[in-house]
Amino acid sequence: MDPSNPLSAALASARPARPYAGVVTLPDPRADPNGAQLARLPLSPALRAQQALELRRRLAAHVAGQVEVRVTDNRHVMLSVKRDPRHRRYSLRAHHIFAEAPAPTIHALAAYVTDNDRGASRELSRFIDANEHRLPRRRGERRSALRTSGAVHDLAAVFNDLNRDYFDAALDCTISWGRDAARARARRSIRLGSFTHEENLIRIHPGLDQAWVPDFYLRWVVFHEMLHTQHPVTTTNGRRCFHGPAFAADERRFADYERAHAWERRNLPALFCI
Repeated sequence: MDPSNPLSAALASARPARPYAGVVTLPDPRADPNGAQLARLPLSPALRAQQALELRRRLAAHVAGQVEVRVTDNRHVMLSVKRDPRHRRYSLRAHHIFAEAPAPTIHALAAYVTDNDRGASRELSRFIDANEHRLPRRRGERRSALRTSGAVHDLAAVFNDLNRDYFDAALDCTISWGRDAARARARRSIRLGSFTHEENLIRIHPGLDQAWVPDFYLRWVVFHEMLHTQHPVTTTNGRRCFHGPAFAADERRFADYERAHAWERRNLPALFCI
């Protein structure tokens, strides 16, 4: 999340597992024209390496210089580039949806790689948005039984109150406690809540269903996730932004904003252990 927000990457958004990068060292097609190195790779790495080779071939028509390409499954950072314009060397990491991108998108990608062109960046952002449906939720993620009543807190009551007070009772989504898990030892990050667009579902960490967690703090976590239903993810320079300026401004509408943040700062060690 936004580093300025205490419900941030250090707390509310556990860093996702590092996506598999299909290319460790990209074979030079001139040295291996028949792809012999690819044949010795397992299937998934072979596919990613093949996509990287094809993407590099298409970019070569528009880039004067050397381009290293890595194709990934990273849905949080869709594009990243390291540039050495002096020696005309560029290193591109791209999500696999770019492997089959149309010619205009490839042309924009080349301009973005070499010049960080703003117009090209907007074109790439439009392409990513148009292909959002090709970014499914993580493999193995299942929808478990939904429950709103807890031992201490009732999520349905919290949601309904917030919906009435802040959203004119217009929000139409589902809320549930998340799956129970073994209590963790002290850690450095934790996901307290999430909103899944595909399911239109808010999940709240079951560790917050405890007497020492005040109602105003639980309401803050739920309110934060409710805002995600109103603020779509944006893409800038290939990076997906979940908490932009408008989102941050909306957060401050919460009546106990400062109080919740102060409580959170005092109780970080305990929160990391739930």
